[in-house]
Amino acid sequence: MRELTLKEVREQYGGILPPDAVLRPDDDEIAATAAARQAARPTPAAKPKRRTRSERFAVLNTFVDFGVADAKLTPAEALVWLVLFRDTKANGLARTGQTDIARRAGLSVRGVKKAIRALTAKGMVHVLNRGRLNVGPSVYRVHPTRHMG
Repeated sequence: MRELTLKEVREQYGGILPPDAVLRPDDDEIAATAAARQAARPTPAAKPKRRTRSERFAVLNTFVDFGVADAKLTPAEALVWLVLFRDTKANGLARTGQTDIARRAGLSVRGVKKAIRALTAKGMVHVLNRGRLNVGPSVYRVHPTRHMG
């Protein structure tokens, strides 16, 4: 299976992810992940480029076209992924609590935990920081298809 960045998909394939490929983070995304691990908030000088609306729709389309079917997601897993994708900010990270995800997705907290474990095992969500009481919400990186690596 080939690994392509979103930029490569746009330039070489007209924005359509080939069925034999998965999205991989580009160098900017990897740098953003490293920065997020070092500090809870990115510094204004290291602010990553904001994604355009068309890029967000490309990721959403990739999820619907390939992620759901290829990963054999349950409805709960798809709902949790969509809530996390909606919460993703310009730096590529989603910060939200599992109780909030459960409320918005119409699931139990236990169902959300199970879905996050499954999405993590399938490589579609990476938990960068687990939230806890008096610390804040969990931090996630969301991928539209299986992400190897």
